[in-house]
Amino acid sequence: MARPQSIHLSTEGLSHEETIVLLVNAFATLKWDVEHLHPMRIVANTPRSAWSWGEVVTVEFDEAGLTATCNYERRRPIGGNKRLQLNLAELVETFAITRSTLPAETMAAGLKDLQEGGVMELDATTSHANESSWKDIALFFIPRKDFWATPLLIDVSVLVYIAMVVSGVHFMEPSSEDLVAWGANWKLATLGGDWWRLITACFVHIGLLHVFVNMYALALAGIHLEPLLGRWRVILLYLVTGMASSLVSLWWHDNTVSAGASGAIFGLYGVFLALLLTDLLEKEARKGMLMSIGIFVAFNLMYGLKDGVDNAAHIGGLVSGLLCGFVLYPALKSPENRTWSLVSLGVPSVAVVVIAASMLVQMRNDDLHYEDRMEAFFELQEVGMVFFDLWQDDPGDEVLLEELRSRSIPAWEANRELLHGLDELKLSEPLARQHAFYTRYCELRLTNFDTAELLFKAGTDEAVRAEFERTLAEIEALVIEMNSRSDLP
Repeated sequence: MARPQSIHLSTEGLSHEETIVLLVNAFATLKWDVEHLHPMRIVANTPRSAWSWGEVVTVEFDEAGLTATCNYERRRPIGGNKRLQLNLAELVETFAITRSTLPAETMAAGLKDLQEGGVMELDATTSHANESSWKDIALFFIPRKDFWATPLLIDVSVLVYIAMVVSGVHFMEPSSEDLVAWGANWKLATLGGDWWRLITACFVHIGLLHVFVNMYALALAGIHLEPLLGRWRVILLYLVTGMASSLVSLWWHDNTVSAGASGAIFGLYGVFLALLLTDLLEKEARKGMLMSIGIFVAFNLMYGLKDGVDNAAHIGGLVSGLLCGFVLYPALKSPENRTWSLVSLGVPSVAVVVIAASMLVQMRNDDLHYEDRMEAFFELQEVGMVFFDLWQDDPGDEVLLEELRSRSIPAWEANRELLHGLDELKLSEPLARQHAFYTRYCELRLTNFDTAELLFKAGTDEAVRAEFERTLAEIEALVIEMNSRSDLP
């Protein structure tokens, strides 16, 4: 079975930057694609052909020079060592030729590109970042021993999206009803008892483009943060900042359906920004990364000013991420201190849960529950109002009296009990006013039907008839007022 082959080269007389420029030019001469360029590690791929399965050449630097290792990208054929050795021999020869023949102006241009591109400012946390990521996108979907948190989060969101589409949800423009059914953050539902929407909303997306952009941003954040923080911290921070972003969205908007991972992703970028503002990473590395991430965050916040984008969730995620990052700093600075490690995980989690519980209690809104219960009210109203249709047919007093006693009066008594049972609900002001109207309306209906029962008993009693007509007129006036009020739902 073929095994990786290695060779060491001395770079005496060359600066680190000059060595990198020579390697890049040697790879270009060999027509090898540079997949990953880093001051500590360079990865290139040989072209595939009838004689080659495609090999990966990895160059790592040390004080004495560089070590080049060649291995097969996928299959490892029996007796394949010769091909690996040939690649290394070609690299050594081409590097030597390039060193002796590369024009000074080409070297100068290469050095300038390295500096302007920020390559030499990268640090150890990104030495493996992006390797194979664009060549083999599947790597972002397959959890591995050393990198599983980010793929897991991506997989959950993608699988939820696929399940939504398979179930019949539109793949580009899902309706608000579909989003709510799949767990989006809707104020009436969340404050009405569906607290779990604070988390599930982070895995529900509004169409193909939405999920693609968010997963791309999550992948970029994950390849930097997961090696730095660890897998479990990434998972926890995603959930904590995602919940925080959902809470801010609830607080800011009156009645918006919010969904997507962007709040949690802004949270991860907030964590990264906070750590870049500390001395956790080397100063030179922080400078370039702080600028690039700062520009990314600023651009997306500006883009969030467009209609239909929940920028409140973005800001909530970013701010909570910044706070979490600063809380994490002592634990990352002193990884041997277990107390700091526990505090760094516990404080943000407990804080967000406490804030969430407090907001859900204080902002409790039972409007949705009220509207569900009122469906029974309207069904009973239909039963109670059959009397008037029957009266039109003049079936006789005995029949009408039986209808009143057996159906109409019991229906309105049931409605009165139903409305009284809803008095303790915490309703929005417009719905509370409507509830007061329905309560008065129900009492008038019941009084009117009680009077109708007396009317059919007393026959032509004018006082009873006058009371019946008075309550009927009052009901009609109340209905007109209800329909004309602009401050009612």
